[in-house]
Amino acid sequence: MVDFKKLRAEAARTKAIDPLEIFRRQPKPPEINDLYTSQAEVLNEWHKRRADRDIAIKLHTGGGKTLVGLLVGQSILNETGEPVLYLVPTKQLVKQTINKAREYGIDATAYSRSISLDQTFDTGQTILIASYKALFNGKSKFGLYGQPDAKKAAAIILDDAHVAFSTVRESFTLEISSESSKSLYQSLCGVFRGAFANIDRLGTFDDVVSGKENDLLEVPSWDWQEKQDAVRQLLRSNANDFDFLWPLLRDNLHLCHALINRRSFTITPILPLVNMFPTFSEAPRRIYMSATISDDSEIIRTFDADPASVSSPLASRSLAGISERMILIPDLKNSKIDLPGAAKRMAADVAKKNVGVVILTSSDHRAKTWTDCAVFAEGSELAEQYIDQLQRGASSGPIVFSNRYDGIDLPGDSCRLLIMDGLPGGSTAYETYRRIAFQGGSTFSRMLAQKVEQGIGRGARGSGDHCIVILTGKDLLAWIARKSNFDFLTSATRAQIDMGLSISNDVQDEYEFTETAGKCLDRDRDWIQYHAEQLADTVTTEEPDEIRLRQAAVERKAFECLRRGLHETALTKLDRFLGGPYEIDSQSRGWLLQLSAKIAFNWGNGALGQKHQLQAYAANPNLTRPLSRPPYRPLNLPSSQDQAICKLIEGYQMRLGHLKSFEETVSYLTPEATSNQFEQALADLAKYIGIPSERFDDNGVGPDVLWLLPSNTGLVIEAKSRKKEKNAFTKEQHGQLLVAAEWFAKEYPGYSCVRVSIHPHSVATRAAVAGASHALTYESLALMISEARALLSSLVGTHVSGDDLLGECARLLESSSLKAVHIAERFLVPFQQSTPDS
Repeated sequence: MVDFKKLRAEAARTKAIDPLEIFRRQPKPPEINDLYTSQAEVLNEWHKRRADRDIAIKLHTGGGKTLVGLLVGQSILNETGEPVLYLVPTKQLVKQTINKAREYGIDATAYSRSISLDQTFDTGQTILIASYKALFNGKSKFGLYGQPDAKKAAAIILDDAHVAFSTVRESFTLEISSESSKSLYQSLCGVFRGAFANIDRLGTFDDVVSGKENDLLEVPSWDWQEKQDAVRQLLRSNANDFDFLWPLLRDNLHLCHALINRRSFTITPILPLVNMFPTFSEAPRRIYMSATISDDSEIIRTFDADPASVSSPLASRSLAGISERMILIPDLKNSKIDLPGAAKRMAADVAKKNVGVVILTSSDHRAKTWTDCAVFAEGSELAEQYIDQLQRGASSGPIVFSNRYDGIDLPGDSCRLLIMDGLPGGSTAYETYRRIAFQGGSTFSRMLAQKVEQGIGRGARGSGDHCIVILTGKDLLAWIARKSNFDFLTSATRAQIDMGLSISNDVQDEYEFTETAGKCLDRDRDWIQYHAEQLADTVTTEEPDEIRLRQAAVERKAFECLRRGLHETALTKLDRFLGGPYEIDSQSRGWLLQLSAKIAFNWGNGALGQKHQLQAYAANPNLTRPLSRPPYRPLNLPSSQDQAICKLIEGYQMRLGHLKSFEETVSYLTPEATSNQFEQALADLAKYIGIPSERFDDNGVGPDVLWLLPSNTGLVIEAKSRKKEKNAFTKEQHGQLLVAAEWFAKEYPGYSCVRVSIHPHSVATRAAVAGASHALTYESLALMISEARALLSSLVGTHVSGDDLLGECARLLESSSLKAVHIAERFLVPFQQSTPDS
């Protein structure tokens, strides 16, 4: 019998080190002749820099990152003869990567949870393919610091690093469910009830813990530091329920956030504790494989990567890997299409052609609106089953997934139609916390941009692949339409959206909508050529944002100093950055100042911690309020109402997006909305009509909402939206208005005050009638919304800008009840005493 292994060994030459030479020597699948130009370019550049400890490699989604990573791994294996570990986000991707390695004759073995680490990995004979969670867990076979026989690796290759951030954080995050662990949840929350009383958030805290409100609260860090022993004792008695997490957290609670919502009590580190694992932290080479996302700063925050490496990634200008996507957004053009209905009908028709149809939604609630035409893959286990069915061709759908914007690879016929409904939301408590903290700033927009990119990228996975993408949902369309948000998308996605807008401009009805989409499915040559030409003309290399990378680096360095007990060094690093020449938004400044506060509290310097927390809250009121209430900062005096309206409109490159944003906002001005939703929407409504506004209520001191009108007038509004239809305005409610009016008089001397209550009608009890309090009834509010809609529709529909738009706005306001000087008299009604039968 011929022993080919023996013949290979006898004929063995010096092992190739150059990854291009390795590829040349390896067997290849029948359909593959050579590497993409982009793959060859980055492999050649990596070979020149192979001695660098940290290297980032960026290729377009579907551009062959896996093969590049495997060739890099084989090169290091051949050079060193030492272990090489290749990490991917999911077990499913472990299987895919193993299959890819076998196709190219690369020696690789899959990690198995049930058996010891493969000896061929230990001896440097094969690449070990594993999930991130196989390495990062409290019972890791690779070992933690302080444990004997921790594994060493010559290199770690981190594939899909850009989608691994949440996966890695999850490895260090403990969630105590309010349902399955109700007693422990209640006990943990109870430890901190007094802390929320001290910052005037007790009412909100009680409503959240009882399940009435969906807010998210961070435990104040000064109280978290003081009461960790109590938390540790509570958790230790239940440690068997989270034995893969407890070894990572039991000594590191001081390095964590504690977050409370109605679903869970969550403990998660400020930054992932990856340096607890010597296999990772001591690896002489770490290669980060990433898609061409516009923001790489999370690679630094999550993995403690070298900022210089991340700022100069290995990338190619080639278009290889960019899939063909026909992105249709008719709702951002003057379309008469009933898009929800048309999209559902198209989904059903395309699925009949035995090609996959997928709907991605931002929530379970939204997903259920599609169940009349699609199967809802509810829950992670069911979702994985349906993903597998789509990939195998066992199902074509339509299948709807909730909040799944990564970890779904659907190449070829497994997805030819992708419908994305709604702006991505936070899928974990920490993601929600970050979104709240950065709301309104550029960091928030970048976070959403990456989620949108990931969502759009689920359906077509590389060169030669194609997919129709339909974008819908007022919030998603409004977000995309804003110039500042659009610019955070990659140039390839921007180019495809621009193409989609041009296409959508010529689509007038559902028939044309369906026919146009069919051009992509039927492989129309003119469409294919148009797409290729537009990409070639517009796609550019993404330049790194140096300031964001520097910010990420200082966060990681300060955290590592905190971890090692170097408090003063950590604070100095943050202080120098904040005092430097860097332009960062107020949300990011507040975030860094709050990190300084956490470090000071951990150091035991409560006074310094409260000082930093006060500064953080002043810069970013989305963060935790300090113990001492900061001084109130009055709103800026109103600018011209027409200028304020036009400035908002001209922030959109697709002006219909402004109307979508307006409609999304006013949809919460109903009695069914939560108080938070209603109050925020009422404050935002004012801004659409050019009036400065804010939510203020601080434990009953100020109004729920303040509108500041020209001519030095303020509308002090109590917005209790859930009043019952038959209930009259009461003495207690009138008292709340009087307190708010006193606050206004103190903070806005020289202004007149109009007291307003949102109420079903203008009827009050006898004790509440005295004084000039007014009702903004639901009927009047609906009329205001209707007039605002008409005004904005007229302005958005014009094709003028600059002074011409300003003039048109001024002209329309002159005859409108929305002109600021008319609002009180046109929409507010004085309360009248109720009759005995009322």
